[in-house]
Formats: sequence, structure tokens, C-alpha cells
Amino acid sequence: MAMAPFTILGVVAIVAGGTVAARISSHPAPVLVWMVAYLVLVVGVAQYALGLGQARLAARPPSRALVAAEWGAFNLGNAGVIVGTVVGGKTWVLVGSVLVIVTMLAFSLRVRAGSGRPWWLAGYHALAALILVSAIVGIGLSLG
Repeated sequence: MAMAPFTILGVVAIVAGGTVAARISSHPAPVLVWMVAYLVLVVGVAQYALGLGQARLAARPPSRALVAAEWGAFNLGNAGVIVGTVVGGKTWVLVGSVLVIVTMLAFSLRVRAGSGRPWWLAGYHALAALILVSAIVGIGLSLG
């Protein structure tokens, strides 16, 4: 199933983010609070929605190779952003953000008009655009 890798890791990230939030609640460091939000919103919710959307809205199902490439690039990118932000590695953030940007472009190009669900399609593209713009802003913040 084309959406399985995205939905499984999306759920795992949401649970992991909640677990970390509970663990750090008595002494929340700003970078860890950011990490929890990133895990839940980007690695979790966005990944789940993008994987599900691609599986349901694309004109034809994506190949296993494409799903593997998108999943790998998106999650390696997210790992780079998280590691770079937590340890202060600008190169990690830059490389990770570029991978996230490339993946958002791939998701957007893969799902085009013709699905018969214009509102779902618009929401899908809005989410991909939000993540893409956020990654660009993240690059600016990390390099500035």
C-alpha cells in the first residue's frame, strides 16, 4: 500500500512527540519544545496527510520505488533538520531542509488536477506548500 510507510511513521512520530513532551514537561528547554512540535506536526501529521493524499489523489498509484525514495528523502531530511537544530549544526539543517523541499516538490508534482476532489487537492497542495515555505524559512533562520 502506497501510504503505509508514511502513515506508520507519521503515527510513530506523533506518539514519540507526545512521549518526549511528557518527559520534558517539568524542565522544558526551548529547543526540545521545538523538537516536539516538529515531530508531531511535520514528521507526524504532515507526513501522514501527504502519504495518504498521494495514495488517494494521484491519477495512478505511485510505484514502490517512488514511495521508498520520497519516504527516505523526507525522513532523512527531517532527521537532518532535527539533529542540526538540536546540536547547532547548520550544515545538517541546510541539507535536511533541501531534502524536505525536494520531497515537497515531488509530492506536489505527483498529485495533479483530475482526481475529482478539488477541495482535497487544494488542501494537499496547501500543506505541501506550507512545509516547503517553512523549510525555506528554516534555512534562512539557521544561516542568519
